[in-house]
Amino acid sequence: MNILAGADRKLHNRAFLGVMMMVIGLALYPLSDAFIKHLMGTYSVPQTTFLRAITRLVPLLIATFFQGGIKRVLATNHPKQHLIRLTVNLIYTYCFMYAVSLGSLTVIYTLSYTSSFFMIFLSAVMLKETIGKERWIAVGVGMVGVLIAMRPGSNVFELAAILVLVGTFLGALNKILMRRLAATEHSLAITIYPNIMMILVTFPLFFISTPWKSMPLEHWGLFAIVGVITAAAQYLIAQALRFAQGSMLAPIDYSTFFWVVALDFFWWQKTVEPYTLIGAAIIVGSNFYILYCSRRDEAKKQRVSAASS
Repeated sequence: MNILAGADRKLHNRAFLGVMMMVIGLALYPLSDAFIKHLMGTYSVPQTTFLRAITRLVPLLIATFFQGGIKRVLATNHPKQHLIRLTVNLIYTYCFMYAVSLGSLTVIYTLSYTSSFFMIFLSAVMLKETIGKERWIAVGVGMVGVLIAMRPGSNVFELAAILVLVGTFLGALNKILMRRLAATEHSLAITIYPNIMMILVTFPLFFISTPWKSMPLEHWGLFAIVGVITAAAQYLIAQALRFAQGSMLAPIDYSTFFWVVALDFFWWQKTVEPYTLIGAAIIVGSNFYILYCSRRDEAKKQRVSAASS
């Protein structure tokens, strides 16, 4: 018997809603990373990763009761697909967590913008989406803008950078796998399973290689804030991938640039340089152009479909 019988979870073509969800979801990640980087000055990567997973799992499990209960939300006919995606997500998460502990947020986010190349390539190969030449060119222009804005130095191939590049590729693959699962699975399930996997894999490390360090009450509060922020981000991104194509959402990864700049200024009092503003203008321009091309192509398809019917 199909345990998801009657559940209609088709991918919807609601591009604007998907874009807005992705923008908000991506805005929350730099904020949580800033809290995490602050806490990593005191705690190990495994402990920080474990606590982040626990604290964001709690609000997600509470949300399941408003969506029909745990059994209904977590029900699946595709355990193998989930396992593959969870393995990719696990490695991807640890790559970035270790990178955050080693390098600056600006360098990490600069290199993570290569996600657009990986995402568009994987969307074309795995999802068979049509990628126009104009979008490829616009993404390339956006990458030039990132390089102008952040001007990576000669340390680009240090360990933190390598971890970011590996993590970025796996992150793009993770989004593709999420979009495949979004056709049949509940968005909360897609968000909950990675946190359970992270907890199960990380917990044994405290008995093998990484001792647990006791924490004051205020740090528990900070981890709780991180949990709520990242849980919301994960859920919004999972929903965004349900409503819009991966190739359309890929360029929006650049939007995190502005949040990183804002965090640098308000949290660490770092002033924005002219090169940063020039790069930002190029990034915004390329993003809008890609969205314009996507909407234009979508409208053209609708006109052709209407004419032939």
